[in-house]
Amino acid sequence: MAPDNKQSVCIKKLEVDPPLSPKRCRGSGEPTFDTSMAVVDDAQSVPRVMSSFVPKPFPPPSLAGVPLEYILDQLHNLAPCYWHKPETADCTLVIPVPYPRKANLSGGPSSPFSSRPSYDPSGLGRRVTEPSLNFIPRLFLRLHTDYLSAHSSFLRALFSGSSPIDLISTSSYPTPNSPLRTSSGRFTIPFDRLPRLLPSSTSEHPVLFLPVPDPASIEHVMHWMYFGDFTLIEDSLEDGSIEWEGIARNVEYLGLPTDIKVFLGRWYSRWLHPERERHPCPDSDDETIYSDDDSVDSDYDSASDAEDISTEASRDDDKPTRGRTKCARPLSWTIPFSDAGRYAPPIPSPAKISPLDSAPPC
Repeated sequence: MAPDNKQSVCIKKLEVDPPLSPKRCRGSGEPTFDTSMAVVDDAQSVPRVMSSFVPKPFPPPSLAGVPLEYILDQLHNLAPCYWHKPETADCTLVIPVPYPRKANLSGGPSSPFSSRPSYDPSGLGRRVTEPSLNFIPRLFLRLHTDYLSAHSSFLRALFSGSSPIDLISTSSYPTPNSPLRTSSGRFTIPFDRLPRLLPSSTSEHPVLFLPVPDPASIEHVMHWMYFGDFTLIEDSLEDGSIEWEGIARNVEYLGLPTDIKVFLGRWYSRWLHPERERHPCPDSDDETIYSDDDSVDSDYDSASDAEDISTEASRDDDKPTRGRTKCARPLSWTIPFSDAGRYAPPIPSPAKISPLDSAPPC
């Protein structure tokens, strides 16, 4: 089925501007909302949503036995046919943005991002008794589960029907007072920030509330999932529009493969030792130093610690600041917000098409 050319040709993004000051959005004041009630309400609503959702295993049964490398290669080749094509999307990610986003993402005409937010005065299905303080800017991304599942082990498990709680390490059943820890064990996830399917999900089009650690760089990660190219990420790290710590934590949270960890490890090494680019050693093992999983994990353990990074950056003011700031932006989880993202806007009927179909829409 060919997409309607009259429809929008960009990823559907909607940032809802709350009737609050920017300081309140960044967490300077606590919203007047009972968090425990939100948790109970979510626990009651999740089973109903899950029962109507049809799991989407990856790879699909029709590609059983096909090497994953071949599938990824085909997906990357077809990326121009599906990137910027919300009319063919079969899932929606709702990402809360509890702090102002940088305005220099738009770049040139080829940039997939728009820094100008759109506003929804209707409240997106807000309950009459729900205070307006609950609303923070949100990002709506209409994407394709094939691309997300092919790269993210976390999203692949969620779309296959796994419970978010089952995917996160915990010694006992979580409660509002017992935060969960990611599978890597590197940082905790507050109980009310777990990813979850929203009530607006349909059997064929899941709507996933996904409170990623760093919303500012999530679109860059999605672009890499589609095209398999690091150019956009590298350019954005160089001009400072995204931060290394943020994208590294998104990589950990989503369970992305070693390729992007190797790239981030090498970039971090070049940032620490820029002289190596000017005077490369002929016997250097730079090409393989980050190819081992243990080495990459060790790099993440040390470099992802915001306090250590801030201390290290302050030792030498002459070090380049590209992709790094002396004051690291906090995780979105550390900024108070209530149950933003519970409701998503109406979703058009999902197109009967997949990036893995034989006839792409272009």
